[in-house]
Amino acid sequence: MIGIIGAMKVELEALKARLQDVTVTRISGVDFYSGKLHGTDVVAAVSGVGKVCSAVCAQTIVLKFGVKAIINTGVAGGLSPNLKLGEVAIASQVCQHDMDTSGVGDPKGLISGINKVFIDADPLWVAKAEKAAQKLGIHTETGVIASGDQFVCDTDRKAWIRDFFRAEAVEMEGAAIGQVCFVNEIPFVVIRSISDDASGHAPVSYESFFKEAAQRAVALTEEMLKEA
Repeated sequence: MIGIIGAMKVELEALKARLQDVTVTRISGVDFYSGKLHGTDVVAAVSGVGKVCSAVCAQTIVLKFGVKAIINTGVAGGLSPNLKLGEVAIASQVCQHDMDTSGVGDPKGLISGINKVFIDADPLWVAKAEKAAQKLGIHTETGVIASGDQFVCDTDRKAWIRDFFRAEAVEMEGAAIGQVCFVNEIPFVVIRSISDDASGHAPVSYESFFKEAAQRAVALTEEMLKEA
């Protein structure tokens, strides 16, 4: 079984509609939709926004449903000049840009307990995502996706995250899901369609392109599962 997590309803709406033989299980206020998608057993859930909500959701999927991998799909703010609105960032690694214990001598971004700044996504699932995107004609960039509990719409913050972590995109959940997968030894990949440029105008572009970007990420996720 494959787990699929999106932070908001619109990020999973189309995908849930295509599930067959659906069973809904409600745990800790989250509905988990298990069924078949293109012949693959999946469980899909809308986690809620932010690292805590996504981590709770991912851990529940691991413990309750025994998934073999987790796909995090949704939208992100673009940091790379090579990514336009609607194009897709695929995570080879994830990091938490708001994790900071540098006051006690740690590198910025270091995750206490696992002593890592960057967590590797599963290379086989990254390759599946790249192959699916190529088949759909979607331009992608593979690299670091940075997560934090803030909607980044400040040019200085954007530049710092891009330069310090060499990140392609910024969002609010992927690295928390990656951390849960790392400690549980579960393969994962993060797929994020660019909905805004994470600049001072981010709220405007976000409202305009959010639904379109979310649908693009869902289409890519579905194509991956067809091959799974």
